[in-house]
Amino acid sequence: MKQTDLLNAAPLPGFLDGGGEMGALMRSHDWAAHPMGAPQHWPALLKSTLRLLLTSNHPMFIWWGDELYQFYNDAYQRTLGPERRQAALGQRGRDCWTEAWHIIGPEIDHVMAGRGATWHENALVPVIRHGKHEDVYWTYGYSPIQDEDRVQGVLVVCTDVTEEIRIREGLKQSYVTVIDSMDEGLAVIQIIVDDAGVPVDYRFLEANPAFERQTGLVDAIGKTARQMVPDLEQRWFDIYGKVGLTGESIRFMEGSEPMNRWFDVYAIRVGQPEEKKVALMFRDVSERTRTEQALREADRRKDEFLAMLAHELRNPLAPISAAANLLQLASTDPARVRQASAVIGRQVRHISGLIDDLLDVSRVTRGMIPLVKVRTDVKRVVADAIEQVRPLIESRGHRLTVQTPAASAQVAGDPKRMVQVVANLLNNAAKYTPHGGDIALQLDVADGRVTLAIIDNGIGMTARVLEHAFELFVQAERETDRAQGGLGIGLALVKSLVELHGGEVAAGSDGLGLGSRFTICLPHLQEEEERPPVPAAAGQGRAAGWTALQVMVVDDNVDAAEMLAMFLETTGHRVAIEHHALQVVNRAQALVPDVFLLDIGLPDLDGYALARQIRAVPKLAGAVLVAVTGYGDEQARQEASAAGFDHHFVKPIETARLMELLDTLAIS
Repeated sequence: MKQTDLLNAAPLPGFLDGGGEMGALMRSHDWAAHPMGAPQHWPALLKSTLRLLLTSNHPMFIWWGDELYQFYNDAYQRTLGPERRQAALGQRGRDCWTEAWHIIGPEIDHVMAGRGATWHENALVPVIRHGKHEDVYWTYGYSPIQDEDRVQGVLVVCTDVTEEIRIREGLKQSYVTVIDSMDEGLAVIQIIVDDAGVPVDYRFLEANPAFERQTGLVDAIGKTARQMVPDLEQRWFDIYGKVGLTGESIRFMEGSEPMNRWFDVYAIRVGQPEEKKVALMFRDVSERTRTEQALREADRRKDEFLAMLAHELRNPLAPISAAANLLQLASTDPARVRQASAVIGRQVRHISGLIDDLLDVSRVTRGMIPLVKVRTDVKRVVADAIEQVRPLIESRGHRLTVQTPAASAQVAGDPKRMVQVVANLLNNAAKYTPHGGDIALQLDVADGRVTLAIIDNGIGMTARVLEHAFELFVQAERETDRAQGGLGIGLALVKSLVELHGGEVAAGSDGLGLGSRFTICLPHLQEEEERPPVPAAAGQGRAAGWTALQVMVVDDNVDAAEMLAMFLETTGHRVAIEHHALQVVNRAQALVPDVFLLDIGLPDLDGYALARQIRAVPKLAGAVLVAVTGYGDEQARQEASAAGFDHHFVKPIETARLMELLDTLAIS
């Protein structure tokens, strides 16, 4: 007879009504042959619990009696494999769940002994399903089914959460992959407070791989910040402590001197408030911060330098202006005229020196100064430099002591630039030593090096000034007044020129008032390294056969043109002035000048284009073209040559050099 026929053959107890598939299975089960006996005789407590089970949509399970016979509903049946969906009904728990009894058996005993219920979330209880062992995760609770006498059974309410766990673990692994691949450092810390609740330290609980790269801290997990960085500033504990205690997240940028780093940090509390955990996401921004600081410092020095430059350029204008006014007076006697002219000459040379220093620094820093290296005796360099600076040394009453070795002090160098270096250092020693001071110059040759030291007992330098002594724009930081003048770029030029010679320069001082010492070291040139000297061109003076030249001065600056013309006329030459470039060619064809002095920065037509026009006129093609410009670099000289110029002069014109050129042309 079929099961459906059995169900229809006899009336069954009402507590087994419904219940879907499992209800039907319970009603059709041969309970008469089971130790439980017929359902009509089951205890009332079991009947009521079964009724609850069959009418629930949540997975539920009953173990009943000392043998723990099993009952379950449709919702629970769906969590079983096909091998247990029907066979497990009425089976003893120990026999059914042999693979998991070592896990669940002790808990069942705990509940059956009257020790209370249990609850687990996301617990792993491996079982056999579909013929194989599976890792199944459950959220479940065991509750006692109890009457007045004792616990009679266990009611299990459970959910198979395996799929959720797998999804969560997959997401977690994705998060871990993302976090591990981040460039930003990520760490979870736990705030440590003292008895008063004040943050005093924190412990590293978690960290991603970038943490070590961003902080330089190795094996930090489990250790405290004070263990890793004993001198870490208190502000770090205060900032993170506030986040952990108040829950207020924060984004900030801060530096740590013991760590020698700057960090851009975002901090947020995680977990329960009482755990005082803080998650940190941060990046090492030390390089960016130092670059920004350096740019701000450079900008500050630039502003100071420009103010200083304005001051230095204005100073000579006062005596020049006064001398010019004096020359306008008709009653001025010749002696005063000569005196005024000398003042103007000195001040113009001073301004020219400032501009030359600026141009030299610009050229050196851009690698635009070509050195003419020849076999050079540093003793000769020292003598030439002393000759240049001696008037200043004597005017300030200094005593100069010079010590040079008997041995050769030859180097491969540019004599002009080396004299410039030594003269600069001697000049500084003279300026920054109070009247009547001592300056020593010591030259030595040893271990393949030529060493030159210049020592004074002047005002000295602080450690801060020493640190930046060879940098541009630091003159304003010297602890002295501006009476000494200068732009503060001389030492930067010295350093660059010495390094171009393959040498080194260093500065030293024991402090303010204790003098200074500057030392230059250059490679000693051995005898076998001797290089042939570059022959120097000899100048020619005015000689017999000299003939006055016709010179045309072209400059839109009226005063400059007239003064230059006046000077040339006093030397015997005939001079014409033109202020407009577009009129030069027509006028020149009538005059046929021997020499053109052309300003490059003309407003209507630049000097290069004008030179090309002049060269294009056959009548003027033989004239000598001289470029007069404020640009003295090699590029400017090349542009002038390409445009057809024969010579190149930098403003203000060196009149002695110009006269030498004109005298040469006048006798040719």
